[in-house]
Amino acid sequence: MLWPLILIGLAAPTAAGQNAPFDQEIKTLLLRELHDHAGLARLAISEAELAEKKGQVELSFTLRQLQTPHQDLAVPLLIVTPERSFTATLTSREAATPVSLLLPERPTEIRLDPYQEVSRRLDRREIPPTWAGFVAADHRLAILPDAAPAAWAPLLDFLHELGIETTTLAEVRDRQLAAASLLFLSSPAQNPARGFFAESAQPADTMSLTVRDNPLNPEHWAVQLVMGSTAAPDLAALLNQLNSPGLFSQVLIRDGAIQQQSLAPATKGLRVGLDQPPAGIAVADRRDFQQIMTQLADTRVVYVGEVHNRYEDHLLQLRVLRAMHRQNPRLALGMEMFPASAQAALDAYVAGEIDEPRFLKESNYFANWSFDYRLYREIIDFARHHRLPIVALNLERGITSKVFREGGISALSAEEQRQIPADRDLALPHYHQRLQGAFRMHDSDSLGEEADNFSGFLQAQSLWDEQMATRIAEFLRSNPGHRLLAVVGQGHSDKRNAIPPRLARRLPVSQAVILPLREQPVQGAADYLMFLAPQNLPEPALLGVRVQDGAEDLPGALVVGLNPHGKAQAAGILVNDLIVGLDNQQIADATDLRIALLYKEPGQTVLVEVQRPPAEAEEPAEHDRQEGESLTIAVEL
Repeated sequence: MLWPLILIGLAAPTAAGQNAPFDQEIKTLLLRELHDHAGLARLAISEAELAEKKGQVELSFTLRQLQTPHQDLAVPLLIVTPERSFTATLTSREAATPVSLLLPERPTEIRLDPYQEVSRRLDRREIPPTWAGFVAADHRLAILPDAAPAAWAPLLDFLHELGIETTTLAEVRDRQLAAASLLFLSSPAQNPARGFFAESAQPADTMSLTVRDNPLNPEHWAVQLVMGSTAAPDLAALLNQLNSPGLFSQVLIRDGAIQQQSLAPATKGLRVGLDQPPAGIAVADRRDFQQIMTQLADTRVVYVGEVHNRYEDHLLQLRVLRAMHRQNPRLALGMEMFPASAQAALDAYVAGEIDEPRFLKESNYFANWSFDYRLYREIIDFARHHRLPIVALNLERGITSKVFREGGISALSAEEQRQIPADRDLALPHYHQRLQGAFRMHDSDSLGEEADNFSGFLQAQSLWDEQMATRIAEFLRSNPGHRLLAVVGQGHSDKRNAIPPRLARRLPVSQAVILPLREQPVQGAADYLMFLAPQNLPEPALLGVRVQDGAEDLPGALVVGLNPHGKAQAAGILVNDLIVGLDNQQIADATDLRIALLYKEPGQTVLVEVQRPPAEAEEPAEHDRQEGESLTIAVEL
């Protein structure tokens, strides 16, 4: 079905479509949306596609009515292109109406009912977060400090009258937090929202209420009520405001009066993103490496984000490290690859007190980080040669894994919770959307489980960012003359919502982000993009075995799997062999074997000493192995 188009302007409208002030008509619409859905249409767009067709662009999609019975509707449509916009009016009478439009250029988005003229339920993105929205939510939960002040009694009675369940952060589970609209009540002594939103900077003699999306699930609201003042006039003004229609997103109260009240902006119309034109960089603005480093000479923290297994990224990090050291030898290296528990091993290695094999063993590198150590070896060696401090930035791996696996922070023990930063912010702009995209690429669970898993994923990722920001801030405070190069994954370097804004919240320092350019960058994520040619590490020396640690009283590397195309199997090594030596070097565990192979070359022949249990023992006990045989097997790597 082809629809007539009307050209309406030379540029895509912004004020009418987003961030427009809410007048009384819109407030009436919002009240209707929050409290009365009877008779309202529910509209959606599906299967939106663009196709080139004889010099024009064909836009096709299906307009759906999700309510029953279906209604006879005339629905305005706004089509936005980079240079101009078009309108059409669509007629819909059935559950599904196919639409096909021919356009002179590729649209970047379409907006159904852009001025909210149709009697329909609003899309979630069209509804600003408000107190009224929280009150009208199906599931509401108030999170209180462990000991609520006695002066709060009228407020708690009011919440009880509204039927809002109250609990403490210690009692609530993460799955509950992701499945409800939340109200965090903060006292001067305790702020249950510290793990969700950045600390408020409001004066102590004020009360403030802010409504936002629930950072664990944006389908719900989250209200942060900071009770800095417990004066009776302020509390009375608050209760009066909460008992109003509630069409506000933020309120500030001082001296018994409303000092500020505002409604958050929201998008108008059902929006569907379409074609995103590629961005480019003017060749005339291209700068060589030395020019960029000169511009960064006074920047205190420089991030070089990496894809962990891309060798060229690590060569760039080494190049930046050298340049920063030439500019100022008072320099430190911060590394995501090491948890704080590895700091003593890093310090000892940089100081020359231990050698590389002992450093790898004591830092527990192979258990904490799964990527080839050779990717980082030259970076670490440069720091060691020049006695540059290396700061272990990460949390213990078990903590973030537990948060992800079990759905959130509440899964951690009291001791584990003491190891994580108390102040965390899940509500940074675009953070939820960016991580959701990354999560979908790595997770294939069902939709029901995915929502729960994403809550844990979001909290685990934010813990990484907050921990690394904390560690950088602690080092820079203790070493005011030092600069720092942060070697982290590119997702942790995002200027908008990863480590940089979290460090800025803790310490006002100059920061810059460098990223290798392999795909279209997100606006605002980095300061500099580097063009890198792909490079590969030399092939490692591999034995062709999969191993785990042997028993406590029978040390070695136990073979639990063999590469069917590997040299070990061809040489005669078997599953259940216990590797106890390599070229006369004792092997006490799997880490020892990995370290020993770091110093070998492909094609080299090594002598592998194994202890083999008797052939008839399918799952040999320790005494069986001792009764077996010891062999020395030559294997070409």
